[in-house]
Amino acid sequence: MKWIEKVSLRRRLSLPIIVFTASLFIILQGYNYVSTYETQKKNLINRVKVLSNGVSINLQSSLQSNDKVLATEILHAFSVDDEILQAVLIKNDGALFAEFRKNERIIQEPEPLVQEKITKKGYVIGQDAIYVLMPVALKNEKVAQIRLIVSKSELDTTSRQALQVTLILCCLIVVFCYLFISKIRHWITTPVTNLNNAMRGIIERGEFNQRPEVTTQDELGDLTLSFNRMAGRLEDRQKQLRFVLNKVEQERDFGKQIIAAVQHGLFVVDKEGKVLLSNDASKKLFPKIASETKVDVYFLDILNPLERNTLSHILQTVNEIDDLLVKTFDGYTLQITVRVLLNKGQLLFSVVDVTESVKSRSQQKLAANVFKNSQDGVLIFDSSGSLTLINPAFTDIFGYEPEELMNLSMQELFDGHHFSISKELITESIYRFGQWHGEVLERDKQGEELPLYIKASKVIDGDQHGEESYIFIFTSLFDTKEKERLDYLAHHDTLTGLPNRSKFYQTANKVITMNQGSVGNIGLCYLDLDGFKAVNDTHGHDAGDEVLKVVAKRLEHSIREKDLACRLAGDEFVLFINSVINKDQLAELSNRVIESIQQPIYYQDNILSVGASIGITIAKYSDKKEVDCLLKEADSAMYEAKLSGKRQYIFHNNEKMFTKLN
Repeated sequence: MKWIEKVSLRRRLSLPIIVFTASLFIILQGYNYVSTYETQKKNLINRVKVLSNGVSINLQSSLQSNDKVLATEILHAFSVDDEILQAVLIKNDGALFAEFRKNERIIQEPEPLVQEKITKKGYVIGQDAIYVLMPVALKNEKVAQIRLIVSKSELDTTSRQALQVTLILCCLIVVFCYLFISKIRHWITTPVTNLNNAMRGIIERGEFNQRPEVTTQDELGDLTLSFNRMAGRLEDRQKQLRFVLNKVEQERDFGKQIIAAVQHGLFVVDKEGKVLLSNDASKKLFPKIASETKVDVYFLDILNPLERNTLSHILQTVNEIDDLLVKTFDGYTLQITVRVLLNKGQLLFSVVDVTESVKSRSQQKLAANVFKNSQDGVLIFDSSGSLTLINPAFTDIFGYEPEELMNLSMQELFDGHHFSISKELITESIYRFGQWHGEVLERDKQGEELPLYIKASKVIDGDQHGEESYIFIFTSLFDTKEKERLDYLAHHDTLTGLPNRSKFYQTANKVITMNQGSVGNIGLCYLDLDGFKAVNDTHGHDAGDEVLKVVAKRLEHSIREKDLACRLAGDEFVLFINSVINKDQLAELSNRVIESIQQPIYYQDNILSVGASIGITIAKYSDKKEVDCLLKEADSAMYEAKLSGKRQYIFHNNEKMFTKLN
């Protein structure tokens, strides 16, 4: 029975109740069923026998007279009993003398084996009926026998009723057992289980948050209530003990943590200045401490300060002080912080070598003063192009207040035409070489152009994970009168006085931008002189310069006031025609230009002659073509004109070249 000791309390309490109740029920109901069945069987047999005895007496006369009809009528007396199905009167010689059948039903005769049992016992209960054998005596001599077949329906009914009662009682007992076991579980097993879980939680895991609920008012309820009180007190004591242990542990490790973690030199010093304790960082800061063999080491001897009186006063008065800067004879600058310890008035000195930090701060102040007082404008951008620093000189040069510029990006700030043209060159130079410098023409707040000399450089900060910064230094190149002269020189060709390439780009971009939403055309005539090299080779460069001047004048006279004639380089010129009606307009202009240029040029008693090849391109305002694209198209048409015989013009398009020979 060791297995029962391993099962739970609930099962150990429930199992005996279930076994006892089931056993008692089976015994009582079995006994009741058997006794009821036997009683009913005896009553039925006795009733049949009593009736048979009466009938057998009446049959004596019929047997004496051998009257079968009378015997049959007498046998019908068995009809008064509903359970008797058949009665047969058989003489001693085995001959059938008379017979009674209820409802003329044919009843199967019993088997020979059953008949033997009937003869011995007087009756037998078969599977389908009860067989009874009653003798008929005449003068105390057996002369015949009555064989009866009795229905079992009454016994079967009694059996079924007994089974139904048993089933009902069984269901009631099951319900009763369930309710009883549930109550036992509620009153005993559940509180004991909860109490056990709570105790195991405290013992095994140290958990005090589980409190069993008090569900009864008996001894088990008192035990649960007492346990909860005990657990509460244990939890409070556990918390107190844990707090005390943590506090002790913290206090025990406090000194070690300071010594191991703090990178400053730490010294515990008494009032006389004797060093009682120091950490490893102090030995790195003052290597002579590690080599000191004396028993007594004094703090002031280790520091060797220029001003000993200040530190001596701190030791004598036991004062606390923050961030005191002390210079030493060794050339170091030390930052000292002093705290008073509760242990017998001792002092804790924290010493940090700030020599480099002091130098760095001094250099930063100097650099800030230089940045502030510089006559050159200075801008500093971060890697994303956001402005981070601006000095007063820049605002003086450009006329902006710092608040107006801080939210602008590099591209938004530098919107001057020349700077924008050079932006790609500047970016590439800074990217490849880390710097760029050159002259540019910018605009101030009022829109006035500013000739500047700019130095741009990229600085990588190693302390900020390689963060890049961009520094721009702006130097003004002239005063007001010089500004006007330089502005003209920047936009015009010095030999011919015509607008130069820069002025051409500026004007063309402005016209294209202003008319992007308009309907109309612009025209570009790319002109290259024919025979100009021969003039230079034959008559010299002075003659060539004269030819360029005359051609420039003739070009200016050939165009309208709103059009633009520019010298790009050498003997290459561009006519920028704003508002073109059709190709005929440019064809007439080209004819007029070619005829004008072919006119003789007189130079020092010499007659010079040159021609012109012209490439023409037309574009709509809405095409939004870049100026470089227009130049390439016109330049391509110009070279086609030269290859086709020179001194002519050709239109550029994707379909056909139209030429006009002169």
